[in-house]
Amino acid sequence: MTDMKNMHADRLKVVQLYYARAAADLGSFSRAAAALGVTQPALSHGIAALERTLGGPLFDRTTTGVTPTALANRVLPHLHAALGSLDALLTEARAATRADAEPLRLGVSPIIHPDLVGRAFEAARGRLPASPVVQEKDLAELRRELLARRLDLLLVPAVPDAGPVRRREVTSEPLHYLTDDSAAWSRDPVELSELSDRSMVMIGDACGLATMTRRLFADAGARLLPYPGEADNYRSVEDWARLGLGGALLPLSRFQAGARTRPVHRDGHPVTIHYEAQWLAETPRAAAIETLLDGLVAA
Repeated sequence: MTDMKNMHADRLKVVQLYYARAAADLGSFSRAAAALGVTQPALSHGIAALERTLGGPLFDRTTTGVTPTALANRVLPHLHAALGSLDALLTEARAATRADAEPLRLGVSPIIHPDLVGRAFEAARGRLPASPVVQEKDLAELRRELLARRLDLLLVPAVPDAGPVRRREVTSEPLHYLTDDSAAWSRDPVELSELSDRSMVMIGDACGLATMTRRLFADAGARLLPYPGEADNYRSVEDWARLGLGGALLPLSRFQAGARTRPVHRDGHPVTIHYEAQWLAETPRAAAIETLLDGLVAA
């Protein structure tokens, strides 16, 4: 048995490990403290105590944030494993008394259509002990909540810079275009290159659509010309397009029924927007998440 005199359990506290993990995930002591609901001095003192126990600094401090040191890069995998085991232990203990009845905490981007949320509820029915608890927030806030472990799972538009998360596509749909020029309307697809230098009504970055649109035009070598104003919901984007302020580029499900839209193509192929689930690799709810997603994809 390990000599108890050589153990550091009396000086190393679990809360210090949570502080270090949050700081490493978020790259900032202030953001980590806010995410964990503690003061920055308390978090800084906790990490300093952990650094004394481990024998060296874990983070290089700068005016813009913190970055892991070489020591941190060596110990962080063990830290994640330790906290993952602790989370698993607590989960098993709770499951023994409450049959793992806690609902999954599901965050959705505003661009996610209610039909997809409804499918998630259908997938949970009969597969999980409880229906998910849903929160709708902007994309940046959803990611912060996930990293802070206040959400278990996200449904969001797929973007390349998703961060350190596991990802799984759940569905996709075509992108359509609407203009006020009803005389020129047809059901024929419109090539993305044809939309270059045309005024386009844009929505804010909260849902991820604006980021996707900018990347789409850039990848196609087309010039995006946003209308100077900014709509705050999809209905306004469509209404403003009808007023002649610019074209509307939206997922088909976000147009009103009967809207005279045209599918958008790039080099003859339909342009689609993909939606995906995102969750942390080290989560005690992994089994429940996989069960929900299996049902959602199969629905």
